[in-house]
Amino acid sequence: MQNLKTQVKTLQSSLERQKKISNALLNRVKKNLKYHLNPHETFEHNSILLNQIKETKKELYNSIEAAQRNSYLARHDTLTGLYNRNVFNKKLVNTVNKTGSHALFFMDLDQFKIVNDTAGHLAGDEMIKQLAEILLSSIDSKGTLARLGGDEFGYIMENCSKVQAKNKAKQLLSLIDKFHFRWDKKLFTVSVSIGLVIIDSKTNNSVDAFKNADIACYIAKNAGRNQYHIYKKGLSDDLSKHNKELKWLPKITTALKENQFELYAQPIRRVKPISDHNNYEILLRLNDGKNRINPETFLPPAERYNLITKIDCWVIEHTFNWLSNNITIFDPQVRFSINISGHSLGKENVLNLIIKLFETSVITGKNICFEVTETTAISNFSSANQFIRKLKKYGCLFSLDDFGSGLSSLSYLKNMNFDILKVDGSFIRDLLDDPLNEEMVKSINNIGHIMGMKTIAEYVESQGVYDKLVELGFDGLQGFYIGKPVPINDLIDR
Repeated sequence: MQNLKTQVKTLQSSLERQKKISNALLNRVKKNLKYHLNPHETFEHNSILLNQIKETKKELYNSIEAAQRNSYLARHDTLTGLYNRNVFNKKLVNTVNKTGSHALFFMDLDQFKIVNDTAGHLAGDEMIKQLAEILLSSIDSKGTLARLGGDEFGYIMENCSKVQAKNKAKQLLSLIDKFHFRWDKKLFTVSVSIGLVIIDSKTNNSVDAFKNADIACYIAKNAGRNQYHIYKKGLSDDLSKHNKELKWLPKITTALKENQFELYAQPIRRVKPISDHNNYEILLRLNDGKNRINPETFLPPAERYNLITKIDCWVIEHTFNWLSNNITIFDPQVRFSINISGHSLGKENVLNLIIKLFETSVITGKNICFEVTETTAISNFSSANQFIRKLKKYGCLFSLDDFGSGLSSLSYLKNMNFDILKVDGSFIRDLLDDPLNEEMVKSINNIGHIMGMKTIAEYVESQGVYDKLVELGFDGLQGFYIGKPVPINDLIDR
């Protein structure tokens, strides 16, 4: 794209050419007037002259205005008016090349997704705009503030000491912590995690500076959010964990591409009413040719780096395909539970995939249950409800997993259309030794039944725990005492 000066110069040349034509017409008009010749032609030429001048001025004005607008959009974020990532990166390069001490802030809003899910994206956009204004009002004219994308902001503070940078980080945390956003009679608060990097003569380049700020922000989030972390050279435990997670990204991508994931199944014993036939929860392993890796190793980095939805889709599609080939060997009422992550609940492509599978395969809704964790359901309240409502039309069930890990969910439970309540395993482990745990498990089971839901207890690892849960009236039990996870193909031979 031509820059603004070049475009203006081109337009001026065009205007000069128009001016020569106009001069010729003007001389013709003067001659006719002087000798009283061709009055009709004189009037016509005079009108042409006026129109040429008017149109040329209008064209020049519109073109310059468009060039200015395009130049602005190339440098600024369209939502907030702050600088965009491209401008910020260039400014960071210049800052790293300067002498003296400077600071780079990488800011990531904490749990901003809750606002989008509960109030909608219009509300989220408005909150981002208001936060941008608050941040902009807190920096001096020498600072550079940019929206880097989504709920991430960057700030470069020039010519400052480490102490000044720390104080600025504390100020920014306080400003955002005090911010209250009201939308449709709902009040939202938000916090931010900040990664802070000091730029000085030891800074290698802008790429390293930005990467280190991202790592520092990651550590701040893992430490509990709503705080800053200043990057220090040398690997801490958190940094080592971050680097290990980064190494998982190509492994997960390869696993998806080469089908290195394997489906496992763990039985869920039906005890109320008693049945000889089990239901099953679908679990996942990664077989890289050397080791078979459990999901707690690769799912956290998959969630952090937005690969979890692709994994969810892989599991859903391969489960449906396997069941389509083998469903006839099971009891007609058998049900397979598939876990859905919070990242996938609001994704249209995930919903469309499941609908397509229901409509094109022999699998019916009565054979499928989708499991959503309690934390996921609360954090994605609006999208979870919509997801459940749309898929229940196909007859499938929904289970609220790990219930009790946050008892604040009791207020949400009556507003969410779940069919099954799975009690968090932390209550079951000490069931026989802790009277308080027993009372809480009993209460959760009763609440579930009052609300018309089936109840399942996880982590059943002994005969004693099994008998106690049957006594308490649970509908289903799951754990190593019932059966360990096995490759899904092993179910064919049973």
